[in-house]
Amino acid sequence: MEEDFISSKANIDIEGVWESATNLMSSEMTAVSFDVWIKTIKPLEMKGNCLVLATPSLSSKKVLVKNYKTIITSCLNRVHGAITSVEFVIGNGEDAQPEEKEEKPEETEDDLVRTSFNPKYTFDNFVVGSSNQFVSAAAKAVATTPGEKKFNPLFIYGGVGLGKTHLLHAIGNQVNETKPALKVVYVTCERFTNDLIDSLFNNKRGSTSDFRSKYRRADVLIIDDIQFIAKKQSVQEEFFNTFNDLLEKGKQIVVSSDKPPKEIDGLEERIRSRLEWGLMADIGVPDTETKTAILLKKAQIEHYNVSRDVIEYIAGAQSTNIRVLEGMLARTVFYSGLLGESIVTIDTAREALKDMIAHDDAELDASVILDSVCKFYNIRKEDLLARKRTKEIAYARQIAMYLISDLMTIPLAAVGDIFGKDHATVIYAKNKIAEDMSKNKKFATEINDIKAMIKGK
Repeated sequence: MEEDFISSKANIDIEGVWESATNLMSSEMTAVSFDVWIKTIKPLEMKGNCLVLATPSLSSKKVLVKNYKTIITSCLNRVHGAITSVEFVIGNGEDAQPEEKEEKPEETEDDLVRTSFNPKYTFDNFVVGSSNQFVSAAAKAVATTPGEKKFNPLFIYGGVGLGKTHLLHAIGNQVNETKPALKVVYVTCERFTNDLIDSLFNNKRGSTSDFRSKYRRADVLIIDDIQFIAKKQSVQEEFFNTFNDLLEKGKQIVVSSDKPPKEIDGLEERIRSRLEWGLMADIGVPDTETKTAILLKKAQIEHYNVSRDVIEYIAGAQSTNIRVLEGMLARTVFYSGLLGESIVTIDTAREALKDMIAHDDAELDASVILDSVCKFYNIRKEDLLARKRTKEIAYARQIAMYLISDLMTIPLAAVGDIFGKDHATVIYAKNKIAEDMSKNKKFATEINDIKAMIKGK
């Protein structure tokens, strides 16, 4: 068992913990906020369970205490469970001015078991599209009736930046709000591993049993990025026992990963089979319309004054990582502010993102896509652009609308102009083709074949 932890240290590496925590923060706040407020912080020292952080000025300290203390503490706690609070000081430590602490009641054992979830990650703020409708419904069902056998365990999987962490926090937030008597524990796989490491180093004081008690007392246990326990024999052993203990008690388990259990190399078969016992839900890749809706919601929450053309331009980027797209939106708004604009324009967006969005459409134009669709389905281009409404022609026209809007960064209204159709018709076509692809794997393969044909030209 000890072989997994030979290189581990008993003392907290505050620099390493801070780096890991800032990685979490960068994905949970706007790029501008992160650059302005978080990047200026330096970790100084540990005082008990409190990490002392140096900030450059009194004004920045006030902003951090008021607006960012909760998320900083939460991210640090998720990386290393020993850190339960932070203190801000001005300067580098020698002449540091300590933060005035508020009197608060001593934390009890029950308080330490609870998890602070990001208040922005709720079901109301989660945009549902064709790619994530099922997983969203599954997460809501778990949050409403945790421990329900048919949803236990819930295994959520999907690529980076598609919303897994958002859903995990949404579950936690709803359970905490509607069922406050339940103990909800959220933990990243990294923190679960670190907690086990700490317990092994301090096992003379009974820390191993404390570790087990902490997780096995949970009514709802949420573990993020379970793929990182692969090939870690000791961690898998502890997870397996914790999993069995909670399931026997009828407690809810929610697990996330970047891939389904059968594709996680180095995962023990007994764990793989247990993760597949309950409900597995895939967060699919969002289509352009879903990405547009997500960015519109983000703009509303952050009070960005952005035109729809700008939103559609960013949503049209090839990236499917929602965090990256939200970062593009924040960068565009910040750049527009530097120029003194009252509203972000499409020209400003293009300039702000010229190094981030590859303008493949400089070489790819709509005619290439139309030619490829016509060749694949053996129809004439004149018929595709005419008002013919035969079933085959109409469906091929919808496919062409979908592909143009998906592969080119142009507004949907401009797509409609190509066919003499309005904006609403293009949206209907996009949704129709995306839905058909999700239901019919053979059809989805056809669309991918057409895309390969287009990109090969």
